[in-house]
Amino acid sequence: MELEVKSKKKKRQRQRVPTVTGLLSFVTAIIALAGLNIALLMDYDEFPDFFLIKLPLVGLILGGIGLFTQKRSRLFSIWGMFLCLFIFIFTFTMFGLAWSINPKP
Repeated sequence: MELEVKSKKKKRQRQRVPTVTGLLSFVTAIIALAGLNIALLMDYDEFPDFFLIKLPLVGLILGGIGLFTQKRSRLFSIWGMFLCLFIFIFTFTMFGLAWSINPKP
């Protein structure tokens, strides 16, 4: 039987570098999520549309661009897109449920 010795070159070839756009998508999604949580905890009268619409939309576009790269890891792109979609779904669900409440019958 032969014993195979794994070299460091094979390990480096297997590790793929994440895309810059995917990493930016993930970072913008985390910042948008943190800003949304801070806005909800501080109980602002006006909801910041920057953290609800603009920043997740930028993250969604960057994640979409990051998905089309080759020979690079798409993990951050996928995570960024899922987090941005979660923020959009949360926003529309929250407003939909708030409109369904009837305070005065």
